Amino acid sequence: MSADRILLIGLDSADLELIEAWRGEGALPVLDSLVRDGVALRLATTAEVMHVSAWPTIYTGATPGRHGLYHAFQVRAGSRRIHRTDPAWRALPAFWEVLDAAGVPTLVVDAFMDRPVAPDFRGIQVREYGTWTWFTEPGSHPSGLHREIVRRFGRYPAPEHLDQVTIPDLLRFRDTLVLAARVKGEVLAWLLTEHPWRVAFVNFAEPHGGGHYLWHGGDPDYPLRPDPPLPEGVHPLRDVYRAVDAAIGRVLEAVGEETTVLVFSGDGMGPNHSGSHLVAPLLHALDLLHASGLGGGAGDAADGPKAGLAQRLRTLIPLPVRQSLSRCLPRAVRQRLAMKWMNSGIDWSRTRAFCIPNSNEGYVRLNLAGREPEGIVGAGEEAEALLDRLAREFAGLVHPVTGRRCAHGVHRIDAVFPGDQRVHLPDLVVSFDPAARITTAVEAPTAGRIEGPAPWEVPAHYTGNHRPNAFLFARGPRVVREAAVERPHIVDIPASVLAMAGVTPPAHLEGRPLPVFR
Repeated sequence: MSADRILLIGLDSADLELIEAWRGEGALPVLDSLVRDGVALRLATTAEVMHVSAWPTIYTGATPGRHGLYHAFQVRAGSRRIHRTDPAWRALPAFWEVLDAAGVPTLVVDAFMDRPVAPDFRGIQVREYGTWTWFTEPGSHPSGLHREIVRRFGRYPAPEHLDQVTIPDLLRFRDTLVLAARVKGEVLAWLLTEHPWRVAFVNFAEPHGGGHYLWHGGDPDYPLRPDPPLPEGVHPLRDVYRAVDAAIGRVLEAVGEETTVLVFSGDGMGPNHSGSHLVAPLLHALDLLHASGLGGGAGDAADGPKAGLAQRLRTLIPLPVRQSLSRCLPRAVRQRLAMKWMNSGIDWSRTRAFCIPNSNEGYVRLNLAGREPEGIVGAGEEAEALLDRLAREFAGLVHPVTGRRCAHGVHRIDAVFPGDQRVHLPDLVVSFDPAARITTAVEAPTAGRIEGPAPWEVPAHYTGNHRPNAFLFARGPRVVREAAVERPHIVDIPASVLAMAGVTPPAHLEGRPLPVFR
């Protein structure tokens, strides 16, 4: 085991606040040893504005206005349709592609929202073996490696996100993720010992799914209670973190003490009190969004009356029936149907602003002339005035009972994430404050009371949701424990890795090497 090897372990949506609490209880001995023997940093992150942008930001060392990815569903300039995100849209190379081009042997396993490497990539890539949600089909480079993993270790035990259509049984889902972490640890130990690499990036997905669906099993203050109640002292999400901690220990045992190890996450997970499901009805109340299902709106003139009729017929089918039918359909068919429902029923001739569906933030995009087909909002003064109006409305949202402000940030993306990919991003992002404890209603300054179902009652039925608790733990020969660090950010991770590997950074890199690495 060479001292110049660097292992990066991503913990998808693992939360620093939870880790610190459970380290203090002695539940996470491996992570605790990393902190005690190395360095621990809280990181600034692009997830403070757009949660799902964190991983592609870490891969590229650039912010979303330059790499172009921010969520599982996105709009592309020139098309008013919402698309399932294609990782090929990422405008910049990942740091492992830069390393590979410089002749550094690399190994990449289950990078979230990653794209297939080029055919001339000399390293190893495994895609969608055990990620939380798939953006490409499972595969590998070289092509037979994924099949070999399945032959040796079996299929990844946990469901892919599209297969999880309801709030699962807490204990059964916990047990599935605990097993998945154990399997992932064995897969990674085998890959890291049996295949050549100098820099490796591997990812544990279990904190992501666990955080979304197990949160209410350990939070006595969350409005949704486990049914039936859990036995005293049982904490399903903590059990998942313990399993991941043990799996990390298996990986560290495989690579030896002479490897520099970085364990990190660009985003965390807390209680789901997002108001994202209330954004569309709020835009409708402001006379900006006209669509079927919103105040009795008609179907989309461009898509024809069938689109509005299809949307109305869908609402007549009970949700449990739709969920049961969905499970029986092939994944590709379910994906196409989901996109069809998302894009049906909007009257674009009257819509001036629309929202990009997600369960985290409010993503608002103007129906801008010259950017969207048949856009009706003029660029320049008209667009700026509308964005100002929307920013005031969202900033003024309050909880109708407590009066607490619901948004802790309303972000104009032109100012936050400039770059050549900015044209594909939302125009306005609303960051909802979990402390406001939004459930079924908000009060808006001019739109008035906006009501809807509770966050966990709408797809994807999350009880936990993202919060920007990013961190980095590091230990090994290249770690400088006494170094002072000012304002560390997730964009600094790839810059640090390239510097340790002795590779000239590409021009697009926005971060700088952290002084905790030599």
